[in-house]
Amino acid sequence: MAKASCLFFASLYLSLAFGTSAVAASRDEAELLIDKARIVIEEMAVSRDKVIPEDLLRDCAGVAIMPGMFKGGFIVGGSYGKGIVLANQGGRWSGPAFTYLGAGSVGFQIGVESIDLILVIIGQKAMDSFLRTSFKLGGDVAVAAGPVGAQASAATDIMMNGGIFSYSRAKGLFAGISLEGAVIGSQWELNESFYGTGNIKSILYGQVESPASARRLLSSISKLKK
Repeated sequence: MAKASCLFFASLYLSLAFGTSAVAASRDEAELLIDKARIVIEEMAVSRDKVIPEDLLRDCAGVAIMPGMFKGGFIVGGSYGKGIVLANQGGRWSGPAFTYLGAGSVGFQIGVESIDLILVIIGQKAMDSFLRTSFKLGGDVAVAAGPVGAQASAATDIMMNGGIFSYSRAKGLFAGISLEGAVIGSQWELNESFYGTGNIKSILYGQVESPASARRLLSSISKLKK
């Protein structure tokens, strides 16, 4: 009996220790994603290549940032990255919640390339898609390579009906990118470890207080629109 009790408590201790370690690792990953996203935003603010129109950032419902996303392969390629999404309600930014993007592609692609991806979310309906477990770009939500220049064209379907404009940055330069067929989903574990809740709605709409690192990101994106 004593031996069985010792084994039980040893197993319990190891489980708790492993669980604590896993939570700490998730928290560190979350902090790193936020910091990388903030750097992408701050570098875009000082870049000469100001390709994302200011009126999109001013009027959008939110922005998702996937820093250091990997793409490429040989013959059959694909892309995958983790990132964050922020909500914009009348100029007040909240979040971030943690998300991921995965996309498959077929073609003659050689090598692996790391890119930064920025998604500008137009309309509340498109923004609410991030509350789901996952959704498909081009199927559940309209997506198009983002327009360039000082002004976004109001004639596009996305500007009128909502959807997502996508931009990528490789080697310091931003450009529109097509993401038809890509899947976006929530990172429940990262949200849980960072906020203590996996409820994305409460995170994105200001019901959960943002930690200091998240507030620095919110400050950086607020300055970007000025």
